[in-house]
Amino acid sequence: MTMKRVAAAALGLGLLFSPVAGQAEEITIGFTAALSGDFAAFGLNLRKGLDLAVAELNRKGGATYAVESVDDRGEAREGVLIAQRFCSDEKIDVVMGYSFSSIALAAVPVYDGCKLPVLASAVTSPELSGASPYFRRNVLTDAVQGAMMGTYAAKTLGLKKIYVLNQQDDYGIGVAKAFSDAAAADGAEIVGSESYLLGAKDFRTLLTKVRAAQPDAIFIGGFYTEAAKLAEQARALGIKAQLLSTDGSLNTELVTLGRGAVEGMIVYGMFDPAVATPATEAFLKAYEAEYKEAPSAWAALGYDAGMTLGAAVEIAAAKGPVTRESLNAAFAELKDVPGVTGPTSFDANGDRAGTLYFLAVTDGKFGLAPKQP
Repeated sequence: MTMKRVAAAALGLGLLFSPVAGQAEEITIGFTAALSGDFAAFGLNLRKGLDLAVAELNRKGGATYAVESVDDRGEAREGVLIAQRFCSDEKIDVVMGYSFSSIALAAVPVYDGCKLPVLASAVTSPELSGASPYFRRNVLTDAVQGAMMGTYAAKTLGLKKIYVLNQQDDYGIGVAKAFSDAAAADGAEIVGSESYLLGAKDFRTLLTKVRAAQPDAIFIGGFYTEAAKLAEQARALGIKAQLLSTDGSLNTELVTLGRGAVEGMIVYGMFDPAVATPATEAFLKAYEAEYKEAPSAWAALGYDAGMTLGAAVEIAAAKGPVTRESLNAAFAELKDVPGVTGPTSFDANGDRAGTLYFLAVTDGKFGLAPKQP
């Protein structure tokens, strides 16, 4: 059994997650993501959201939750070593986090071998769909999100000539293809496409080609660091095209790095504090009280992942001891767990359905884009 059952008579009545009065589950989460370097914002925000959920679950009583966190530094080799470490540690019951699809893809066979369930929140590669019966994610895939953005650009915004730029990796290639296919199907012309490397800083040669094509819009399939530089250098070259990007650019660091150049850029995501609803009000209040900042989409997904874990533990504990296997089975049974990014259920491939918000940078902040589908 991978989860320790401990005496909990002192907790009294109302143990929400315990199948037997006087007993409770002790759940240990192995959390891994890039927590340092240029792209640490994704992992750090996921962890903040998860920590908020863990604190909430622990206040409810019943099962207790703890997090063991490891920085994968954005390196696939490190991700495999961490997966081996989590697998061999019997107290780790579930793995959460993940900033990069390439690292998750490298680690999944390890988790599959030791039957350790994974619930990831920031990895969107279609290659992860059905990769393992032990892998799930509560974020939409690149194929889904890119296609939604392509349709939005062509139909809702009415853009006719679009130049596509993407980072040269699974994420950038996948989302750019999905975007291009959908935009073209809905009447837009893709007038050119180019790839760039993560960490690149000088895009002037690439942008000279873009300027010559005179597009209505530029779609940037990548993360906020390069998107901010592309925006600055495009504006410096006199390119006035509408800038579009991905959930990888939906981060306050985009505005910090890009300053006025990113004003008006439209991105997409599953959550933003600018879109407050009754369902998100308590989360927004608790997050801002704890961290003195507004939550990002990644923080919201981390929070929802934590609450989804709590629901799965409840299902598993109602049937007996919570093990890696029983917890994995419980994830498959979940239906429409309420969350700040919408309800969570998983299909047979471990993927989640959902909707997107389209957000624009206005006066240095993200808010709902003026036009919505």
